[in-house]
Amino acid sequence: MPFATTHSRRRFLQAAAFAGFGAATAPVMSSPSIEAPSRHPAAIGLDRDALEDILVGCSYFGCGGGGRLAEGRAHLADDLKAGLRFELLPMAALGDDDWVASPYGLGSLASPTEADRLRFADLPRAKEDAVEASFRRLSGFLQRPFVAAVPGELGPWSTAAALSTAARIGIPILDADRVGRATPEATQDSVIVAGLSNLPAAAVTGFGDSLILEKVARSSRVEDLLRAISVASLGELGVTDAALSGRDIRQSGALIVGTISRAQSLGRAARLAIAEGTDPIRAVLAAGAGRLLFEGLVVDFPWRDDAGFLVGEVTIAGRGDFSGSNYRVRFKNEHIVAWKDDVASVLPPDLISIVDTRTGAAIANPDFAVNQAVTVIGFAAPPIWRTPAGLSVFGPAYFGLDVPYRPL
Repeated sequence: MPFATTHSRRRFLQAAAFAGFGAATAPVMSSPSIEAPSRHPAAIGLDRDALEDILVGCSYFGCGGGGRLAEGRAHLADDLKAGLRFELLPMAALGDDDWVASPYGLGSLASPTEADRLRFADLPRAKEDAVEASFRRLSGFLQRPFVAAVPGELGPWSTAAALSTAARIGIPILDADRVGRATPEATQDSVIVAGLSNLPAAAVTGFGDSLILEKVARSSRVEDLLRAISVASLGELGVTDAALSGRDIRQSGALIVGTISRAQSLGRAARLAIAEGTDPIRAVLAAGAGRLLFEGLVVDFPWRDDAGFLVGEVTIAGRGDFSGSNYRVRFKNEHIVAWKDDVASVLPPDLISIVDTRTGAAIANPDFAVNQAVTVIGFAAPPIWRTPAGLSVFGPAYFGLDVPYRPL
């Protein structure tokens, strides 16, 4: 994610760049999006409290990324005002011949440079939301309706984008995602690790450019190509990929199941703790089986834009039980690795979240302040990421760390 933030509701914040693995197997065809099926009888309605709880829970699982909570709230507020209905579909209710797909935004938390703004200043803005447009584009291309949308990752904006897309089309979101947290790159994708293809992928820019990506030379090219398009579109790129049937999902274990409900539980725990005047951080840790890792004051948090990623490091001076120690958390869009007194404390793929000690709210990168009191908490990564295949694309070595993975 770039450096300097934007507050536009359509800003496509660092949502996980998921996509790509081999060539597409679908026939080459193009048409308008297929009409959504009638409402699923097993779908569970989500009211305002449920939506708020989901987004707040995703802010902890977002690991500093996945977009800002305020923008996720604003995104859904527009849809609620329009009277749209939000629903959650349990995985057990998905039929073998039911198909789903993942809509998400690909971009960065950093704002575009002034040079980039001037370069594209004469291009008209598209009226349709790019993520929703990409979902309709893939449905039309495959000539297949999708009965549910699958969030690409857990993040307060990225999950809101999936919720919004589903509500506008009239379908639920599935109680699952493809990471179990937010993550910076397309390679960190349970669908790929399960051996399935994410292609074809539909992509639509904030200017209305539209394309179908059917084949890549190797899986890493999907990230390269879509990231380049995002940069050339001021970070506004909607993508939908991973069109899968219920049968394929169950046979392969391609999705991480129950993650939206888990996020909702965390958000509810924080909300009730605040209402009762108790510590929301402790409540979140209890609800998510998390660990308190460090407490202190922010000393520094340098960051920069690096090829479409927000990269930097937060340094925290300990206080209380942690006085005399320091803690460093490095991020690439999301928090990746942490050190306590220069000894590795948390390694990828495990989750690191930095929260405001006073409010208990998760902090998005790079929205820190010097001398801000913060608490660092951690959660274990889903089991798929602790396998050899998962670690090969999400472990320490993948991020250039010369240290063996040690589970949190």
